[in-house]
Amino acid sequence: MKRRQILIPACAALLFLGVMFVTEQMLAPPYFLKSLIKLLLTCILIGAGTAFSGTGLKECIRFKPMQKAGKLIVFMIAVIPTVLLGFWLLRGFLDLPAIRQNLMQKEQLTKENCLFVFAYIALINSFLEEAFFRGFLTEAFRRAGLAKAGSMLSALAFAVYHLGIVDSWLSIPMLLLCIAALFAAALFLQAICDHYDSVKASWLVHGCANLAINAVGILLIFKY
Repeated sequence: MKRRQILIPACAALLFLGVMFVTEQMLAPPYFLKSLIKLLLTCILIGAGTAFSGTGLKECIRFKPMQKAGKLIVFMIAVIPTVLLGFWLLRGFLDLPAIRQNLMQKEQLTKENCLFVFAYIALINSFLEEAFFRGFLTEAFRRAGLAKAGSMLSALAFAVYHLGIVDSWLSIPMLLLCIAALFAAALFLQAICDHYDSVKASWLVHGCANLAINAVGILLIFKY
């Protein structure tokens, strides 16, 4: 039983990474189509996992009332200047014109649609990732008594997935730093989720981090 409990989310993680790698690296559709693929894929995998586990959807993704939520606002606020400070410190190592070109040509973002896209990223995309990585994946391992293994697998999958999005922007040293930062960010979000015993908490913090990242994106699109 325990093997089945962890086999399903592990296979789901591999399938998610495989499909999104092909989508990102080979098909390279505009952001709107890529988002639709990700939305459908996430819903299918979580839906299938819920059916196999015999649990309810909310339980499967740990979507329940937060415990001790009073201080969560501190993390929500703190993550924004932290992300912006990281960008400011590393801006000299980034090819900002190339990133802007990628956003506007490959992703087909414009001054007219970027605010809508960034709102989607902050609200919906962050929820999809939290429901899948911190909810579905880790919760299945947690029920099997392998919470730490689930957290590590989830963090690794989270880092690998995002690496496929930004790998063309970075040099090898920056790529390695990016992997470490993404892995650490995933563990931080997992700690938030575990502390408040709800994916709602990590969703709110993730959304605030995306707001900071989106602010950088707006700067690149409107200024450079």
